[in-house]
Amino acid sequence: MATALPPSSTPAAVTAADVGPRPQRLLTLRRLGLLLLSGLLGAAAFPLAFPFGPRRELFASGVLEPLAFVCLVPLLWALRGLSTRKAFAAGLLAGVAFFNGTFWWVNVAMTAFGGMPNYLSIPALELLILYCAVHWALGAWAIHTMDVHLGWPAGWTVGPVWMAIELLRNYSLSGYPWTNLGYSQARNLYFSQIASLAGVYGIVLALGVVNGALYESLRWRLLQERLVPRALLSTAGGVLVLGHLYGAWRVHKWDALIAAAPTVRVAVVQGNIDQKLKMVQGSRAGLILGRYVPATAAADAAGAELVVWPEAAYPLAFPTGVTSVEGAGLDGVLSKSRLLIGVDVYDPRDLRRGNENAAFLVGPGLAIEHHCVKHHLVPFGEYMPLHMDEWLPIQNLVPGTFAPGADLSPALLRRQQGPPVKLGIEICYDAIFPEISRELVQRGADVLVNMTNDAWYGFSSANFQFLRKVAMRSVETGRPFARAANTGVSAFIDPLGRVSQATSIGLTESDRPRVTAAELVGPEWRMADLPLLKETTVYVALGDIPAYLASLFSVGGTLLALVRARRKRRPAEAT
Repeated sequence: MATALPPSSTPAAVTAADVGPRPQRLLTLRRLGLLLLSGLLGAAAFPLAFPFGPRRELFASGVLEPLAFVCLVPLLWALRGLSTRKAFAAGLLAGVAFFNGTFWWVNVAMTAFGGMPNYLSIPALELLILYCAVHWALGAWAIHTMDVHLGWPAGWTVGPVWMAIELLRNYSLSGYPWTNLGYSQARNLYFSQIASLAGVYGIVLALGVVNGALYESLRWRLLQERLVPRALLSTAGGVLVLGHLYGAWRVHKWDALIAAAPTVRVAVVQGNIDQKLKMVQGSRAGLILGRYVPATAAADAAGAELVVWPEAAYPLAFPTGVTSVEGAGLDGVLSKSRLLIGVDVYDPRDLRRGNENAAFLVGPGLAIEHHCVKHHLVPFGEYMPLHMDEWLPIQNLVPGTFAPGADLSPALLRRQQGPPVKLGIEICYDAIFPEISRELVQRGADVLVNMTNDAWYGFSSANFQFLRKVAMRSVETGRPFARAANTGVSAFIDPLGRVSQATSIGLTESDRPRVTAAELVGPEWRMADLPLLKETTVYVALGDIPAYLASLFSVGGTLLALVRARRKRRPAEAT
């Protein structure tokens, strides 16, 4: 006959003591509503534009940026009472809502210009969104794990953890750091100056601290679960006040530096070639050059020392090894200025994989003085990861496969008056990776140039979101930007991130698969004197060390919490 155990030794008693209360359900209307709210509040903090309606640019300039200071609070609240596994799922759901709200426009490139039907493009878009949302899921899981098993309040850990997941998204699987939460503050002149210290990740940390303080305050005020979070509230208040005070001081200091600095006169030309027409550019060379050449000649006559065309603006490809663009339709255009043109370069020996998305810097004699190749290519747009096109029936959005550039040496802009100027050239996607701009400035770049073709985005939020990313690069590096877009927003950005002389998007109002030349919006050009500064920023000196330290904290804290959880389970398993 079995001997009965005393009541205090039953497995039920051990489980109740060591495991704690039963985890709550994830799929409740209230919790799902909180997760959806968190994602949509975050998305609304970014510029929003839609391809329909009379007020389609209502939030394109951004007026809802303060929502970023509260958007993580509903997510943190929804994590309460969940198991750590369900916390991962909760973060995933909130991330899916956030990224659907911020870059739904990727579907435009796949359908309108990639020829992909919606029944394929929508699942493809959701796979990209799922990849990005996994980072939110990892963040939620780490925060909740440290809260439950170590007793580290979520309000304290959300800042460094969110800093870490944004750094991870910058590099994982080639990287896709679009709508990093820190970019939401690009228009906040004073607060955005934090990026000069710790990059865009420093702004993420600041936003996380404020969100965490609000969450812990609500937890104290509404549930009385904890004491008043005085230290956290003081920290958050200090972040807000000192962040703005530092920004005001830096703006005042650098405005004086900018006013006293020598300048270089730069012009940007926006051809406004609709992508529907640009896709057949080989047969439209005369038309395209007819829109760029007169504007370039006008800028040259007005005293521009550098004229910048957008990415892939030149309508014909050049073979590798070319040393001049003489006889290519540009003869007699330049008298004093240099011209930076976006070109396609092909290797006659490898037409399939020897292509380059490149830029040529040419002088008045049309000799090529610098050849720059795009550094960070777009996966599935310009190349196939793992050569997937060789074993799957898929292809790039852009015909052919491109090879990345390895050299980030600045180009030397020679001038008739004044010393040469070093140009850091970033072709489209390069500008969304902060480490590229930083390396260019470390190598001596005086001016940064972003050449892009935003026609792929159609009329969407992407045009305005991309501009804000480039502005953040200026704050991080303390260097001005000249930005030339085919369609999109061409502009100049000063070393404090202020945008000037922005163009309209310049898109054709047509839903037809092809447009005529007569329907194109007229070309535009802008010119500005950009300051040449030698001062550098803390971010250029230190780079992403603060973000890596936050990652070390996040990984270390999560591992410690998992070890603690395992130790708690052992007595129950042994019993």
